[in-house]
Amino acid sequence: MIRADITVDVTSSCELERQLAIAATAFLPPPDRLGPDPRVVFALPGGGYSRGYFDMRFDGHEAYSQAEHHVERGLIFVAVDHLGVGDSTPEVADALRIEDIAAANHSAVQQITDQLRGGGLVEGYPAVDIAKRIGIGQSMGGGVTVIMAARHRTYDAVGVLGYSGIHTVLPQKREEDKGYVRHFQHTRDDAPETFSLAEKAAQIPDYLYPFHYEDVPADIVEADIAGGYPIRETAPPFGSKTLPPAVVGMLSPGYIKEEAAALTIPVFIGLGERDTAPEPHQEPTAYGASSDVTLFIVERMAHMHNFASTRHKLWDRLAAWISTV
Repeated sequence: MIRADITVDVTSSCELERQLAIAATAFLPPPDRLGPDPRVVFALPGGGYSRGYFDMRFDGHEAYSQAEHHVERGLIFVAVDHLGVGDSTPEVADALRIEDIAAANHSAVQQITDQLRGGGLVEGYPAVDIAKRIGIGQSMGGGVTVIMAARHRTYDAVGVLGYSGIHTVLPQKREEDKGYVRHFQHTRDDAPETFSLAEKAAQIPDYLYPFHYEDVPADIVEADIAGGYPIRETAPPFGSKTLPPAVVGMLSPGYIKEEAAALTIPVFIGLGERDTAPEPHQEPTAYGASSDVTLFIVERMAHMHNFASTRHKLWDRLAAWISTV
């Protein structure tokens, strides 16, 4: 597997008076392993996480890299830090609307696509005649992926992983804790400066139960939460210290309703059995204009899919679906 870190300038994508850059990591198979119709997967992480989520490594544990899994099947995989997240100009996080993040991400995808097609992304790697661009996103990344696809026509198909097109709700173990949802009734018109991440995070009683299934190894859970959770004081290689406050609104009903309803491209909905869609079998109805909607629910998987013991079931099904697009 060939790995390359990339930085692209996206200053012109947003009306912010400073230079903006997006960081990404491309994972590529040897050129002779590419299929006759090469497909490129662009992957966006969830809130509190960075692009490293798609290529996790833990001492004493194996096979936690979704990127490696997909590259072994002949796909090009590009993990991207959202603008304001990870290594992508984190200083601007507080000023960003979700539409800014989507526009900047789209610009990055376009530029990386052009570099792949022109043979300039990785020295010595030939030009790639890309057949399809597939956008996938975990949690926040899933919602942003849908917005990108609807507003900017970024992708030929999308995989929405752990984000509801109807109402994203973090499940709670205790019945009395489920009422937290009343604190998340926002619209896209709400300015980012009106949100307090610390205040909103405190209104959700439990994060461990919705994020990690009980069979996730304790040392891996500790690696995730040791630096603070969900707001991080220190971040692991797969985490981000910054989180744009605008993402608070993503837990509100109908947050991506218009964009989801507008998609005419294939949609893959991937969920764990304990995840953010209260009625998972209703999720396909959010994508009413698409004639190709797949729903896949994985047992013993909570919201953070790539930590789950059953993660390979999701990755296998997702890779198979990508081959049919």
